[in-house]
Amino acid sequence: MTTVRTDVRRLRALDESALNATNVLRQPCFIAESRHGVLTVHGDAEWSAPEQPSGVGNAGWHWDGERLRAHTGRYGFRPLFVRRLADGVAISPSLVRLLAIGGSLPIDDSAMAVFLRIGFFVGEDTPFRDVRVLPPGGRLEWFDGVLSVEATYPRIRASTLTRAAALDAYIEAFRDAVRRCGPGDQPNVVPLSGGRDSRHILFELCASGFPPERCLTLRNYPPRGSRDVVVATEIARAVGVTHELIDEVPSRASAELRKNLITHFCADEHAWFMALADRLSGQNVAVWDGIAGDVLSNGHRLEAPLLALARAGNIEDLAQSLVDEGAMRMVPPAMAARWSREAAVARLTEELRHHLDAPNPIGSFFFWNRTRREIALVPFGLWNVAGSVRTPYLDPPVFDLLVSLPAEMFLDKRFHPDAIRRAYPAHAYLRFDTETGLRPVRAPNGTPADAPYYRRLLRDSASYVGGARRSRMVRRQYVATRAAYWYVRGDFSDTALMPIAIYLAQLDMVAQWAASRDPELGTAADYS
Repeated sequence: MTTVRTDVRRLRALDESALNATNVLRQPCFIAESRHGVLTVHGDAEWSAPEQPSGVGNAGWHWDGERLRAHTGRYGFRPLFVRRLADGVAISPSLVRLLAIGGSLPIDDSAMAVFLRIGFFVGEDTPFRDVRVLPPGGRLEWFDGVLSVEATYPRIRASTLTRAAALDAYIEAFRDAVRRCGPGDQPNVVPLSGGRDSRHILFELCASGFPPERCLTLRNYPPRGSRDVVVATEIARAVGVTHELIDEVPSRASAELRKNLITHFCADEHAWFMALADRLSGQNVAVWDGIAGDVLSNGHRLEAPLLALARAGNIEDLAQSLVDEGAMRMVPPAMAARWSREAAVARLTEELRHHLDAPNPIGSFFFWNRTRREIALVPFGLWNVAGSVRTPYLDPPVFDLLVSLPAEMFLDKRFHPDAIRRAYPAHAYLRFDTETGLRPVRAPNGTPADAPYYRRLLRDSASYVGGARRSRMVRRQYVATRAAYWYVRGDFSDTALMPIAIYLAQLDMVAQWAASRDPELGTAADYS
């Protein structure tokens, strides 16, 4: 194969299928506009997300006829998006729903410069300059044409606990958090990996007397492969809980298109979770999610050189060390000039400054940005199809304890494994995925068994991107030629960039669709 066919009809079918499957345009929305002294409102005057039993808090808004008020929970993990209109404001839990209002939406260049280099947005940024997400502990008010937004971050006090005392305090706080969440009326389900966070949840559920009905583990897309399956199977067998293995959605491109809509174009990850979301859809279960476990208790992305830069206040060098240029190969020169490395570093420097005084400045940055803005879109996005979500690592006493500990306590990446083995000695023999030699080998050409997956990803990506003929954000010809080259050569070393190409083509299509619409509320049938 030397060329990859482009099928525009298939492109449109993929987009329409993704949109209808995600139901994003049927999400609640409220619009208030004041033009020439005449106030007009549309949509849902009141909406509130369900309260979760682990301290996350809910989110919602209320219109009393004159004043709009909105709020988010303690951490801002359940996103509410706010769009500034020329003469008003619109609010929704779905960014795409806000786009359906119609009208041009300028791209936020500094936000995109950051996203393409680190994989998530920071602060309250989104791809669009006039759309923001409410901050942690957010309070919004719109009255008489004036919009005000305030944030309330939890107050953090540095701890003086020894490591041993901190381990004991963590074990007890987590135990109490799981018991406070309680079994409820829904069967418990644990998405189980080979790592630490879900294992800790599973062990404590069993120790507390309400083990889950089943654990679910994905057979991941390459190159991760069977690493989680092997270890998770051992864990589930050890505690005697039913273990279900789930195959990924066959078309990675299709999963990416759906994921981008559900996650508001705010995540470069999570397509692999679409199969698990499909499995949970319509089930009245309590999904126990391990969000924030690693970043709070095991030093996710924490390295001594990064910590040294933060401690020295060398923010610009710290920002430079976080960015990666790989995805920029998919961006046309005109957009690359707007989404420059300098713009990314400047925006990151601005955000990093807010975290320097934290006991763990690197952990603080990643929690309030990557965890809040990207990882939270799994439990408070993809898992919305299930009954409810339990997030015990976000229980306030657990959070308050862990964020008070110094970063140096987590540098060796042993704090969480040591806590688990200390709390559940009967299972201390069970290995972690990082201890098994099961980490994927990223060979330049993959493995023979992986070739069908990679070739389908290349075909689908080139077809989708090639069909976006008016796209300004992605190098269509580059994607087509590289896909053909990789396909023929069997060289799959750079195929990880294909989801980024899909993201850019789809984002541009959505932006153009929104700009072409009259400023009225839209329906799913309008998206084509």
